[in-house]
Amino acid sequence: MSISLMDLTLLRFYIYDLFSEIFLYKIEDNEYNQMIEKINKIDDNFREILRQISNVDMLEIRKKFESIEKKDYLIEYSTLFLAGFGNKPLTPVESKQIFVNLGEKIALFKYNDIIKFYRSRGILTKLDRNFVHEIDHISTILAFMSFLVKEEYELRRLNKNPFKTISDEINFMTTHIMGWVPSWANNVINDSRSDIFRIVCKNLLQWINYDYNNLSRNLPKI
Repeated sequence: MSISLMDLTLLRFYIYDLFSEIFLYKIEDNEYNQMIEKINKIDDNFREILRQISNVDMLEIRKKFESIEKKDYLIEYSTLFLAGFGNKPLTPVESKQIFVNLGEKIALFKYNDIIKFYRSRGILTKLDRNFVHEIDHISTILAFMSFLVKEEYELRRLNKNPFKTISDEINFMTTHIMGWVPSWANNVINDSRSDIFRIVCKNLLQWINYDYNNLSRNLPKI
């Protein structure tokens, strides 16, 4: 099974958007149901190609959410990411993870750097009326990646050179994803309280490793 460059770019947008949604705390029923619809739609349309190119198992994510209720998702999300308990802090916020592991100076640098990225695209912080997500929350970071990929897609559609946007994608991934998400995701996977997000993080790891390696390998050819 093969996929065109345009279709791959669109798929990348869908995947980053989906993972962003899963990590966006869902209190309202309609928001949760919309997330489930996204999971099902991507699995229906891209299951095999995703598995082939990246080893992402969207069916595994789908089945997990089919086996639970919304309250299970909310309880696990709160337990892992909001309560602050456990052997290792699992708060999905870059500056907080960097602060714990590398100290205040580097955490502040990362925080200011991500603001520069958002300002370069005129992006305002994503807010929810029930829950404020930090500008370096994993949901916001993945949403920004989906924004960059959508920008790349539009440039390709208009037959314009996407080199600068792809360079920004790699730079953003290097600086604000690959430096902390893999270790954080592994901590979630290995946490005994994790069930739903063990599967989500396992597949998120598969995806970002594939996408980063693929981008890095192909950038000189674009």
